[in-house]
Amino acid sequence: AGLNGHLFHVLVRDGEVRDAVLAGMRSIDVVATFHYVPLHLSPMGRRFGYAPGDLPVTERQAARLIRLPLHNGMSDVDQERAIEVFRHVLDRVDPGP
Repeated sequence: AGLNGHLFHVLVRDGEVRDAVLAGMRSIDVVATFHYVPLHLSPMGRRFGYAPGDLPVTERQAARLIRLPLHNGMSDVDQERAIEVFRHVLDRVDPGP
């Protein structure tokens, strides 16, 4: 069985950390993004009557998700740099216990 290598994601503590990490990475010229907008909060989900708070676990997980840069043209050096920048920024933003 092969791996599905179209994206690589990590979960951080919360949305505040996610936003700070994304901004910090961007300031060092490594662009990561959030990836998942819960479907119940999309325009179609709203038309079906869903609202913020209806699926709190989904919303909490979505707020924590960061999609790291990954594409088939990335060199090993680019990959290592993206990982190192992510680690550096995360350690600065959310040093943990």
